[in-house]
Amino acid sequence: MKKKPSVIVDVERMKHPYTGLYYYCLQLAENLQKYHGNEFDLTFFKYPGIYFPAHLKTLTRTFLDKIYLYKDHRYDVWHGTWQLTKYVPKGKIKFVYTIHDLNFLYTDKSSLKKKRLLDKIQERIDRADVITTISEYVKKDIETHLNTKGKEIVVIYNGVDLKEYPEFDSPRYRPEKPFLFALGTVLYKKHFHVLPALLAGNEFELIIAGIQPDKEYVKKIREEAEKYGVQDRVKLIGSIDDKEKYWYLKNTEAFLFPSISEGFGIPPIEAMRLGKPVFLSTHTSLPEIGGDVAYYFQNFAPSHMRSVLNEGLKDYKANNRAEQIRRHSLRFTWEKAVGEYARVYKDVWSGKNKILPAREKSTCPPITAIIPTLNEEDNIEEAINSVAWADEILVIDSMSSDRTLELAASKGVKVIQRAFDNFSAQKNFAIEQAAHDWIFILDADERVDENLRDEILQRCGRENYVAYWIPRQNFIGNKKINFSGWKNDKCIRLFNKKYARYDGSFVHEEIAAKGPVGKLKNKILHYTYKNRAHFEQKLSLYARLKAEEWYIKGHKYNPFMQIFGPVYRFFKHYIWHFGFLDGKAGFLIAKHYMKAVWKRHENLRNLYKKSHS
Repeated sequence: MKKKPSVIVDVERMKHPYTGLYYYCLQLAENLQKYHGNEFDLTFFKYPGIYFPAHLKTLTRTFLDKIYLYKDHRYDVWHGTWQLTKYVPKGKIKFVYTIHDLNFLYTDKSSLKKKRLLDKIQERIDRADVITTISEYVKKDIETHLNTKGKEIVVIYNGVDLKEYPEFDSPRYRPEKPFLFALGTVLYKKHFHVLPALLAGNEFELIIAGIQPDKEYVKKIREEAEKYGVQDRVKLIGSIDDKEKYWYLKNTEAFLFPSISEGFGIPPIEAMRLGKPVFLSTHTSLPEIGGDVAYYFQNFAPSHMRSVLNEGLKDYKANNRAEQIRRHSLRFTWEKAVGEYARVYKDVWSGKNKILPAREKSTCPPITAIIPTLNEEDNIEEAINSVAWADEILVIDSMSSDRTLELAASKGVKVIQRAFDNFSAQKNFAIEQAAHDWIFILDADERVDENLRDEILQRCGRENYVAYWIPRQNFIGNKKINFSGWKNDKCIRLFNKKYARYDGSFVHEEIAAKGPVGKLKNKILHYTYKNRAHFEQKLSLYARLKAEEWYIKGHKYNPFMQIFGPVYRFFKHYIWHFGFLDGKAGFLIAKHYMKAVWKRHENLRNLYKKSHS
């Protein structure tokens, strides 16, 4: 076996300088070598004659490569970095296929042209071992319009590492007044023609930078500027280099990006990196990328857009949003992106890439997976990965103070924060936010293996059940617990929210279902406690919540129960449920449950004391 897998990355699209694909390929190449050059033998398949960093190993394509790509047999993994690439390996080499967008579907191209483009992409999907894409939006688009045949789709957000030139002060055009800035290829899909209307009633200039392949569209932008009498304040300056881009981003009052066709959207994140207010459309992937720190044009009516701009600028200045915006942009780095690509290369090379079961959309309804969290930075990424098969993933967070939110957001899932009161209320709130009727609840310390995943997708929607009991296999650390009262652990985690809700219990909450309830065979894997301290911390929380529930329901404190309840609980777990067969872990479980029962009664006693003081 080779010491290092040999990977070739297609950067041929760099033949079009200063475009999004140009920078994507350049940054991908430089950062793969920087962060993972010791793990792979990397080669970059490039267009002849273009600039490329000299320290990177390259292979220059020839005209014949379009006809027959004979070089592929030299490598273990070929990475095609554009959905319509002409360079697809023919042999046994593993093929990683990146799709940036299906934006052509939302243009005025003919139905026949769209079908031909879809057919080309489908051919590449059929050849691919793994598909990667740059946003959850594009992933959903692929699943809607193409047949992935169960192949894994990995979402890897683009990195954004803005190069800074603080000493540069020589832009090709220096605005005379405060200005708004837009950047991108000047085509209709970028929707720049709606921007001149924003200048009515103020003194801003508008700078639009980017290559101009469609002269008719440039003419349309100028006509819009004349329509509002602002033609002297609208400047289309053409393509710009990195230094000029930095200067305009650094000095602009706001960055505008009203695109209606975007797979990711690097320029808004570049502006955010400098803490600038960013105004986006609500189309395609932009809300996913901009998150809650961007301002959004809900439509392109001039009065609405001016209102959004004015209110957004007021909010930005009044609330000092710059640092919050900058922190959001740091979710998108090339170090993180190439780390994900490196994992994909390793998995596909070693044969570990997943083949997911093809969903029968007519029988399996869409499912929302909900993950409740509080300071789960050690668990959240694996939890999200284990429900990647769901149609929507929603994280309901109880005001975490660690990196839980950052890590969840980096996975592209929906994140909602709500102050924690009790488990039932928290989960019922999340259920109300779900986009789909069928819900799957997964705690952050739980995992879904392939067997359970397959059973859910095969049974959900085919049977006359409104909910399902799912057994759980519990672990303490890596120790499987077979007794101690946990042998027959089960819970309802898959249900239709039209017929099921949590019962209101503060702790050990359960689903109350109005209809028949089935039972799945495969188990949720529950890594319940990482160590002794974590065990005690969890049981203390449960003891407090249970005491509060008792107090609200009018249960009286009983000193007899405080003494004998813990003794009974130890006996129940260690003797009655054969906890001694679980060894030290069984003794630990019995001991800590005994302490938790004592704390329940002690907390209840303190609540009554406090109420009478």
